[in-house]
Amino acid sequence: MKKIIYSAALILTLSLAGCGSTTDFSPQEILNQALQETSELTSYYGEYKIVMNDGTEVQSKQWEKNGKNRVEVMDSTGEESLAINDGKKLTSYTKSTNTAMILELGEGSEGLVQPTLKEQALRVLEQIKDSHEITIGDDEKIAGHDTYHLIAKAKDSKSLFGDMEIWVDKKTWMTLKSVTTSGDLTVTSEFTKFEPNAKIDDAQFIADLPDDVVIDTETIKLPVEITIDEAKEKLGPFLIVPESTGYTLEMIEDMNMEETGEIALTYEKDDQQFSLSVFKPLQALDEDEETLEVRGVNGKVLDLEVFKLIQWDEQGLRYNVMLDNPDLTIEQILPIIEQMEFTE
Repeated sequence: MKKIIYSAALILTLSLAGCGSTTDFSPQEILNQALQETSELTSYYGEYKIVMNDGTEVQSKQWEKNGKNRVEVMDSTGEESLAINDGKKLTSYTKSTNTAMILELGEGSEGLVQPTLKEQALRVLEQIKDSHEITIGDDEKIAGHDTYHLIAKAKDSKSLFGDMEIWVDKKTWMTLKSVTTSGDLTVTSEFTKFEPNAKIDDAQFIADLPDDVVIDTETIKLPVEITIDEAKEKLGPFLIVPESTGYTLEMIEDMNMEETGEIALTYEKDDQQFSLSVFKPLQALDEDEETLEVRGVNGKVLDLEVFKLIQWDEQGLRYNVMLDNPDLTIEQILPIIEQMEFTE
Protein backbone atom coordinates (compact mmCIF):
# COMPACT_ATOMS: atom_id res chain seq x y z
CA MET A 1 0.00 0.00 0.00
CA LYS A 2 2.91 2.37 0.70
CA LYS A 3 3.93 2.16 -2.95
CA ILE A 4 0.37 2.95 -4.07
CA ILE A 5 0.18 6.03 -1.85
CA TYR A 6 3.63 7.19 -2.98
CA SER A 7 2.58 6.82 -6.63
CA ALA A 8 -0.67 8.68 -6.02
CA ALA A 9 1.20 11.56 -4.42
CA LEU A 10 3.75 11.72 -7.21
CA ILE A 11 0.98 11.68 -9.79
CA LEU A 12 -0.93 14.46 -8.09
CA THR A 13 2.04 16.79 -7.95
CA LEU A 14 2.16 16.95 -11.70
CA SER A 15 -0.07 18.41 -14.31
CA LEU A 16 -3.74 18.79 -14.77
CA ALA A 17 -4.58 21.19 -17.49
CA GLY A 18 -7.63 23.16 -18.63
CA CYS A 19 -8.55 26.62 -19.85
CA GLY A 20 -7.26 29.32 -17.50
CA SER A 21 -9.60 31.55 -15.48
CA THR A 22 -9.60 33.55 -12.28
CA THR A 23 -13.31 33.05 -11.60
CA ASP A 24 -14.26 31.35 -8.33
CA PHE A 25 -15.60 27.82 -8.77
CA SER A 26 -17.36 25.15 -6.75
CA PRO A 27 -15.34 21.98 -5.96
CA GLN A 28 -17.02 20.13 -8.83
CA GLU A 29 -16.38 22.98 -11.26
CA ILE A 30 -12.69 23.05 -10.32
CA LEU A 31 -12.44 19.32 -10.97
CA ASN A 32 -14.31 19.66 -14.26
CA GLN A 33 -11.95 22.43 -15.38
CA ALA A 34 -8.89 20.41 -14.37
CA LEU A 35 -10.20 17.36 -16.22
CA GLN A 36 -10.62 19.15 -19.55
CA GLU A 37 -8.35 17.61 -22.15
CA THR A 38 -7.42 20.85 -23.95
CA SER A 39 -4.80 23.19 -22.54
CA GLU A 40 -2.67 26.18 -23.39
CA LEU A 41 0.08 24.63 -21.25
CA THR A 42 2.40 23.20 -23.92
CA SER A 43 5.49 22.92 -21.74
CA TYR A 44 6.71 23.43 -18.19
CA TYR A 45 9.74 23.18 -15.95
CA GLY A 46 9.25 22.23 -12.32
CA GLU A 47 11.17 21.41 -9.16
CA TYR A 48 9.31 19.52 -6.48
CA LYS A 49 9.76 17.46 -3.37
CA ILE A 50 7.96 14.45 -1.95
CA VAL A 51 8.13 13.91 1.81
CA MET A 52 6.71 10.98 3.79
CA ASN A 53 6.12 10.98 7.53
CA ASP A 54 8.40 7.92 7.81
CA GLY A 55 11.40 10.08 6.90
CA THR A 56 11.57 9.28 3.19
CA GLU A 57 12.23 12.32 0.99
CA VAL A 58 12.62 12.68 -2.77
CA GLN A 59 13.76 15.78 -4.66
CA SER A 60 12.88 15.95 -8.35
CA LYS A 61 13.20 18.15 -11.41
CA GLN A 62 11.08 17.76 -14.51
CA TRP A 63 11.01 19.18 -18.01
CA GLU A 64 7.98 18.47 -20.23
CA LYS A 65 7.39 19.66 -23.78
CA ASN A 66 4.96 18.37 -26.41
CA GLY A 67 4.78 14.88 -24.90
CA LYS A 68 8.52 14.56 -24.28
CA ASN A 69 9.71 14.54 -20.69
CA ARG A 70 12.83 14.41 -18.58
CA VAL A 71 12.83 13.60 -14.85
CA GLU A 72 15.84 13.85 -12.53
CA VAL A 73 15.44 12.36 -9.04
CA MET A 74 17.51 12.34 -5.86
CA ASP A 75 16.24 10.39 -2.84
CA SER A 76 17.04 10.77 0.85
CA THR A 77 19.97 8.32 0.57
CA GLY A 78 21.64 10.45 -2.10
CA GLU A 79 20.77 8.05 -4.92
CA GLU A 80 20.46 9.91 -8.26
CA SER A 81 18.57 8.72 -11.29
CA LEU A 82 17.42 10.04 -14.65
CA ALA A 83 14.56 9.09 -16.96
CA ILE A 84 13.95 10.51 -20.44
CA ASN A 85 11.17 9.79 -22.93
CA ASP A 86 11.97 11.44 -26.27
CA GLY A 87 9.03 9.85 -28.06
CA LYS A 88 11.13 7.17 -29.76
CA LYS A 89 12.94 5.55 -26.87
CA LEU A 90 12.93 5.45 -23.09
CA THR A 91 16.26 6.00 -21.35
CA SER A 92 16.84 5.44 -17.62
CA TYR A 93 20.13 5.91 -15.79
CA THR A 94 21.22 5.15 -12.20
CA LYS A 95 24.34 7.02 -11.08
CA SER A 96 25.45 4.75 -8.22
CA THR A 97 25.70 1.69 -10.48
CA ASN A 98 26.58 3.65 -13.64
CA THR A 99 24.03 1.59 -15.56
CA ALA A 100 21.45 2.63 -18.11
CA MET A 101 18.56 0.92 -19.84
CA ILE A 102 17.35 2.04 -23.26
CA LEU A 103 14.04 0.70 -24.51
CA GLU A 104 13.49 1.18 -28.22
CA LEU A 105 9.81 1.78 -28.93
CA GLY A 106 8.66 -0.17 -31.94
CA GLU A 107 5.55 0.27 -34.06
CA GLY A 108 2.37 -0.17 -32.01
CA SER A 109 4.17 0.02 -28.66
CA GLU A 110 2.54 3.28 -27.57
CA GLY A 111 0.09 1.43 -25.35
CA LEU A 112 2.98 -0.04 -23.35
CA VAL A 113 4.60 3.30 -22.58
CA GLN A 114 3.77 4.51 -19.10
CA PRO A 115 1.38 7.48 -19.26
CA THR A 116 2.91 10.87 -18.61
CA LEU A 117 2.49 12.30 -15.13
CA LYS A 118 -0.03 14.72 -16.60
CA GLU A 119 -2.13 11.84 -17.96
CA GLN A 120 -1.84 9.91 -14.70
CA ALA A 121 -2.91 12.98 -12.73
CA LEU A 122 -6.04 13.31 -14.85
CA ARG A 123 -6.91 9.67 -14.14
CA VAL A 124 -6.53 10.18 -10.39
CA LEU A 125 -8.83 13.21 -10.43
CA GLU A 126 -11.34 11.28 -12.53
CA GLN A 127 -11.46 8.64 -9.79
CA ILE A 128 -11.67 10.85 -6.71
CA LYS A 129 -14.45 13.04 -8.08
CA ASP A 130 -16.86 10.17 -7.37
CA SER A 131 -15.09 8.33 -4.53
CA HIS A 132 -14.47 11.37 -2.30
CA GLU A 133 -16.48 14.14 -0.67
CA ILE A 134 -14.82 17.35 -1.87
CA THR A 135 -14.95 20.79 -0.25
CA ILE A 136 -12.95 24.01 -0.66
CA GLY A 137 -10.34 25.20 1.86
CA ASP A 138 -8.44 28.48 2.11
CA ASP A 139 -6.59 29.58 -1.04
CA GLU A 140 -2.79 29.67 -0.82
CA LYS A 141 0.22 30.62 -2.90
CA ILE A 142 2.30 27.60 -3.92
CA ALA A 143 5.63 28.20 -5.70
CA GLY A 144 4.48 31.79 -6.22
CA HIS A 145 1.18 30.82 -7.89
CA ASP A 146 -2.36 31.44 -6.65
CA THR A 147 -4.17 28.14 -6.10
CA TYR A 148 -7.56 26.66 -5.29
CA HIS A 149 -7.43 24.43 -2.22
CA LEU A 150 -9.53 21.24 -2.42
CA ILE A 151 -10.14 18.96 0.57
CA ALA A 152 -11.12 15.42 -0.47
CA LYS A 153 -12.40 12.91 2.11
CA ALA A 154 -12.65 9.27 1.00
CA LYS A 155 -16.19 7.89 1.22
CA ASP A 156 -14.86 4.35 1.71
CA SER A 157 -11.90 3.37 3.91
CA LYS A 158 -10.87 0.87 1.20
CA SER A 159 -10.60 3.56 -1.46
CA LEU A 160 -7.43 3.31 -3.57
CA PHE A 161 -6.64 6.91 -2.62
CA GLY A 162 -7.11 8.01 1.00
CA ASP A 163 -7.97 11.47 2.30
CA MET A 164 -6.34 14.24 0.28
CA GLU A 165 -5.72 17.94 0.12
CA ILE A 166 -4.96 19.31 -3.33
CA TRP A 167 -3.84 22.79 -4.39
CA VAL A 168 -4.62 23.61 -8.06
CA ASP A 169 -3.08 26.56 -9.92
CA LYS A 170 -5.83 29.05 -10.81
CA LYS A 171 -4.33 29.85 -14.22
CA THR A 172 -2.92 26.60 -15.59
CA TRP A 173 -4.97 24.08 -13.55
CA MET A 174 -1.76 22.30 -12.60
CA THR A 175 -1.77 20.53 -9.22
CA LEU A 176 1.06 22.28 -7.37
CA LYS A 177 0.72 20.57 -3.99
CA SER A 178 -0.99 17.55 -2.49
CA VAL A 179 -1.17 15.90 0.91
CA THR A 180 -2.34 12.27 0.88
CA THR A 181 -3.18 10.29 4.02
CA SER A 182 -4.00 6.58 4.18
CA GLY A 183 -3.78 4.76 7.48
CA ASP A 184 -0.68 5.95 9.31
CA LEU A 185 1.13 7.07 6.13
CA THR A 186 1.07 10.72 5.03
CA VAL A 187 2.77 11.91 1.83
CA THR A 188 3.26 15.58 1.00
CA SER A 189 4.20 16.54 -2.57
CA GLU A 190 4.87 20.15 -3.47
CA PHE A 191 6.34 22.20 -6.28
CA THR A 192 9.02 24.59 -5.04
CA LYS A 193 9.41 26.05 -8.55
CA PHE A 194 6.91 25.97 -11.41
CA GLU A 195 7.47 27.68 -14.76
CA PRO A 196 4.50 27.15 -17.13
CA ASN A 197 5.05 27.40 -20.90
CA ALA A 198 8.79 27.46 -20.29
CA LYS A 199 11.16 27.63 -23.25
CA ILE A 200 12.86 24.23 -23.18
CA ASP A 201 15.68 23.28 -25.52
CA ASP A 202 15.23 19.92 -27.24
CA ALA A 203 18.71 19.01 -25.98
CA GLN A 204 17.10 18.36 -22.56
CA PHE A 205 15.58 15.21 -24.03
CA ILE A 206 18.95 13.78 -25.09
CA ALA A 207 20.65 11.62 -22.45
CA ASP A 208 24.27 12.69 -21.90
CA LEU A 209 25.57 9.45 -20.38
CA PRO A 210 29.12 8.80 -19.09
CA ASP A 211 31.54 7.20 -21.56
CA ASP A 212 31.96 4.13 -19.34
CA VAL A 213 28.25 3.56 -18.68
CA VAL A 214 26.97 -0.03 -18.92
CA ILE A 215 24.00 0.02 -21.29
CA ASP A 216 21.25 -2.57 -21.63
CA THR A 217 19.35 -2.02 -24.89
CA GLU A 218 16.05 -3.80 -25.34
CA THR A 219 13.15 -3.74 -27.74
CA ILE A 220 9.72 -3.82 -26.12
CA LYS A 221 7.94 -7.02 -27.08
CA LEU A 222 4.25 -6.51 -27.68
CA PRO A 223 1.63 -9.04 -26.55
CA VAL A 224 0.47 -11.22 -29.43
CA GLU A 225 -2.82 -13.01 -29.82
CA ILE A 226 -2.56 -16.81 -29.66
CA THR A 227 -4.86 -19.84 -29.75
CA ILE A 228 -5.78 -21.97 -26.75
CA ASP A 229 -3.63 -24.80 -28.15
CA GLU A 230 -0.61 -22.47 -28.34
CA ALA A 231 -1.31 -21.37 -24.76
CA LYS A 232 -1.31 -25.03 -23.63
CA GLU A 233 2.05 -25.54 -25.31
CA LYS A 234 3.46 -22.74 -23.14
CA LEU A 235 1.91 -23.70 -19.80
CA GLY A 236 0.38 -27.15 -20.09
CA PRO A 237 -3.25 -27.67 -18.95
CA PHE A 238 -4.68 -24.59 -17.20
CA LEU A 239 -8.03 -23.42 -15.85
CA ILE A 240 -10.52 -21.62 -18.09
CA VAL A 241 -14.04 -20.30 -17.59
CA PRO A 242 -16.63 -22.66 -19.15
CA GLU A 243 -19.18 -21.33 -21.65
CA SER A 244 -21.98 -22.53 -19.35
CA THR A 245 -21.33 -19.46 -17.16
CA GLY A 246 -22.46 -17.20 -19.99
CA TYR A 247 -19.01 -15.63 -20.33
CA THR A 248 -17.35 -15.75 -23.76
CA LEU A 249 -13.59 -16.00 -24.24
CA GLU A 250 -12.85 -12.99 -26.46
CA MET A 251 -9.07 -13.23 -26.73
CA ILE A 252 -5.92 -14.97 -25.47
CA GLU A 253 -2.64 -13.06 -25.52
CA ASP A 254 0.94 -14.18 -25.04
CA MET A 255 2.44 -11.44 -22.84
CA ASN A 256 5.99 -12.30 -24.01
CA MET A 257 7.26 -12.82 -20.46
CA GLU A 258 10.02 -15.41 -20.88
CA GLU A 259 10.47 -16.27 -17.18
CA THR A 260 6.82 -16.81 -16.34
CA GLY A 261 5.22 -17.66 -19.69
CA GLU A 262 2.29 -15.42 -18.78
CA ILE A 263 -0.86 -15.44 -20.87
CA ALA A 264 -3.88 -13.15 -20.54
CA LEU A 265 -7.47 -14.19 -21.28
CA THR A 266 -10.29 -11.69 -21.75
CA TYR A 267 -13.87 -12.75 -20.91
CA GLU A 268 -17.05 -10.82 -21.65
CA LYS A 269 -20.77 -11.13 -20.92
CA ASP A 270 -23.42 -8.46 -21.52
CA ASP A 271 -20.79 -5.70 -21.79
CA GLN A 272 -19.23 -6.84 -18.49
CA GLN A 273 -15.60 -7.77 -18.95
CA PHE A 274 -12.85 -9.20 -16.77
CA SER A 275 -9.37 -10.52 -17.43
CA LEU A 276 -7.57 -13.65 -16.26
CA SER A 277 -3.79 -13.97 -16.28
CA VAL A 278 -2.09 -17.34 -15.89
CA PHE A 279 1.64 -17.83 -15.34
CA LYS A 280 4.37 -19.80 -13.59
CA PRO A 281 4.99 -18.07 -10.24
CA LEU A 282 8.52 -17.04 -9.31
CA GLN A 283 7.75 -16.79 -5.58
CA ALA A 284 5.10 -17.74 -3.03
CA LEU A 285 2.03 -15.62 -2.41
CA ASP A 286 2.47 -12.75 0.05
CA GLU A 287 1.06 -13.97 3.35
CA ASP A 288 0.63 -10.40 4.62
CA GLU A 289 -2.16 -9.71 2.16
CA GLU A 290 -5.83 -10.29 2.96
CA THR A 291 -6.56 -13.98 2.42
CA LEU A 292 -9.60 -15.62 0.84
CA GLU A 293 -10.48 -19.25 0.19
CA VAL A 294 -10.54 -19.85 -3.56
CA ARG A 295 -11.30 -23.28 -5.00
CA GLY A 296 -10.40 -24.91 -1.68
CA VAL A 297 -7.01 -23.20 -1.28
CA ASN A 298 -5.81 -20.00 0.38
CA GLY A 299 -5.71 -17.12 -2.06
CA LYS A 300 -5.67 -13.37 -1.62
CA VAL A 301 -8.02 -10.57 -2.53
CA LEU A 302 -7.61 -6.85 -3.18
CA ASP A 303 -10.99 -5.12 -3.12
CA LEU A 304 -10.62 -1.43 -3.97
CA GLU A 305 -13.14 0.95 -5.45
CA VAL A 306 -11.44 1.17 -8.83
CA PHE A 307 -9.71 -2.20 -9.02
CA LYS A 308 -10.37 -5.71 -7.70
CA LEU A 309 -8.03 -8.70 -7.76
CA ILE A 310 -8.47 -12.36 -6.81
CA GLN A 311 -5.28 -14.44 -6.82
CA TRP A 312 -4.48 -18.06 -6.03
CA ASP A 313 -2.09 -20.89 -6.96
CA GLU A 314 -3.28 -24.23 -8.30
CA GLN A 315 -1.27 -27.17 -9.68
CA GLY A 316 1.88 -25.12 -10.24
CA LEU A 317 0.27 -22.10 -11.89
CA ARG A 318 -0.82 -18.73 -10.53
CA TYR A 319 -4.17 -17.22 -11.48
CA ASN A 320 -5.05 -13.52 -11.32
CA VAL A 321 -8.66 -12.53 -11.94
CA MET A 322 -8.74 -8.74 -12.41
CA LEU A 323 -11.90 -6.66 -12.33
CA ASP A 324 -11.70 -3.03 -13.41
CA ASN A 325 -15.43 -2.84 -14.12
CA PRO A 326 -17.13 -1.15 -11.13
CA ASP A 327 -20.33 -3.11 -11.87
CA LEU A 328 -18.61 -6.42 -11.14
CA THR A 329 -18.03 -7.44 -7.52
CA ILE A 330 -15.89 -10.05 -5.79
CA GLU A 331 -19.06 -11.80 -4.64
CA GLN A 332 -20.33 -12.07 -8.23
CA ILE A 333 -17.13 -13.46 -9.70
CA LEU A 334 -16.26 -16.05 -7.02
CA PRO A 335 -18.99 -18.53 -8.15
CA ILE A 336 -17.65 -18.19 -11.71
CA ILE A 337 -14.14 -19.06 -10.50
CA GLU A 338 -15.47 -22.14 -8.69
CA GLN A 339 -16.85 -23.42 -12.02
CA MET A 340 -13.54 -23.10 -13.88
CA GLU A 341 -12.26 -26.25 -15.60
CA PHE A 342 -8.88 -27.43 -16.86
CA THR A 343 -8.26 -27.42 -20.60
CA GLU A 344 -8.25 -30.84 -22.14
